[in-house]
Amino acid sequence: MTEAARVEPDFAGKVAIVTGGGAGIGFAIARAFARSGARVAIAGRTKERLTHAANSIGEESGAPVLVVPADVGKHADCERIVAATVERFDGLDILVNNAALFALVPLMEADHTEAARFINTNVMGPLQCSRAFAHWAVKHERGGAIVNVSSIAGARPAPGCGLYSASKAALESLTRSMAVEWAPLGMRVNAVAPGHVNTEGVLEDFRAGRLDEAAMIRSIPAGRIADVDDIADAVLFLCGDHARHIVGQVLTVDGGEGF
Repeated sequence: MTEAARVEPDFAGKVAIVTGGGAGIGFAIARAFARSGARVAIAGRTKERLTHAANSIGEESGAPVLVVPADVGKHADCERIVAATVERFDGLDILVNNAALFALVPLMEADHTEAARFINTNVMGPLQCSRAFAHWAVKHERGGAIVNVSSIAGARPAPGCGLYSASKAALESLTRSMAVEWAPLGMRVNAVAPGHVNTEGVLEDFRAGRLDEAAMIRSIPAGRIADVDDIADAVLFLCGDHARHIVGQVLTVDGGEGF
């Protein structure tokens, strides 16, 4: 589908936070929200990358983009991301917990410190950002939508991915628990689980021979790895009115890779 033919959902007047919004999937999600009329805050650990992303999104869409340098592995930063967004845009409607840590760590080397890094970023980060949003929304009698970005790795073990896979499995369980507890409060919580996506990291793995591109594509029924916009479209769907009765689900976006 060409860019001209794309029909974006309407998020005019909405405010969205995207963690890990400086590059890759997070950038695509933030850009999609801005194209759809939302005011967007992007959070991440590298201010320069965030600023570049915000300028690019703003120039294309004309939408205001707030940059919040932060590490979601730190509780105080999670609180600050929500507070800064509310202060700038006078409200908050959507949170996308996309920031994540990925590294190949053989389980024989997975000591307490390594495990804590994955849990703090990939599980506690989404929890603390979501709690800050939920507390604000309940206090101000507002609803909202939360989407956690998981991975097919949460259900598919692979050598070296034990800590990452475990953290994503935990995130999916947390998603369902959030949904059950917070739906009566007007908060819809769901997740997306991408397969391989054409981010710079994956493309570099192809170039370096760490991943066999041809073999991977042969294993995907759809015949290609996902584009970042495939993931962004799924996130926007779950945040929009067409998904108003979808609660606690994990939407896999992998072209059939996980079969």
